[in-house]
Amino acid sequence: MDTAHKTDEEKKEFFDTPEELDRKIGILAELIKHSRHFVAFTGAGISTSAGIPDYRSGVNTVLPTGAGVWEAKAKKLPPAKANFRKSMHSAVPTPCHMALCALEARGYLKFLISQNVDGLHRKSGFPPSKLAELHGNTNLEFCKKCKRKYMRDFRCRTAEKVHDHRTGRFCDDPACRGELYDSIINFGENLPEQELEDGFVNSARADLHLAMGSSLRVTPACLLYTSDAADDLLCVDLGGRRIIKKK
Repeated sequence: MDTAHKTDEEKKEFFDTPEELDRKIGILAELIKHSRHFVAFTGAGISTSAGIPDYRSGVNTVLPTGAGVWEAKAKKLPPAKANFRKSMHSAVPTPCHMALCALEARGYLKFLISQNVDGLHRKSGFPPSKLAELHGNTNLEFCKKCKRKYMRDFRCRTAEKVHDHRTGRFCDDPACRGELYDSIINFGENLPEQELEDGFVNSARADLHLAMGSSLRVTPACLLYTSDAADDLLCVDLGGRRIIKKK
């Protein structure tokens, strides 16, 4: 599936002056301070500073991780040699991840929706009960039989076939011993029902919705970045949408 940006205009990156950025940060801070149900939505762009490449950044991106995964595939580029790149397993949460964690701890951020599978939100200490990982977590496997979940300190996925999610491990419960499955959602697969429902419920309640590091193109995940109740919908990324925008 070719999901890279197609035109140079789509790949163009935009930058605010320090003064403009400070102004927008001030506006965002006030919106967060006075929000009643603040929800955040994150994509691959917030993990590039952790050394994990995104998907759509162009060949000439300023990001040290280089061209996005889908861009590199579309352009048939050789494997990147950038020393900055890291595996998801070795990556650690960025200041952005920790800021979201702090906002939740102080009672501002009520719910977090993420398209990322890198597990950095959980590594940051963000409460799983307030987090919907729509596309799964590379460190999470679960038992379909008893629904028990297991967080690992290693990559859970072992299957070679795209729609085979069995990891070869089994549930620890002696009364169950069901097969364990990785939680990764691949193209053509349904999103996890509970995470999707939690995302829609909290999005519907949001009076402030902030999206970061996402092109908001992958459905149905991007459909959660809407709210009939929201007074403010904001998007922050390099693709021309670093904005403070009223709904």
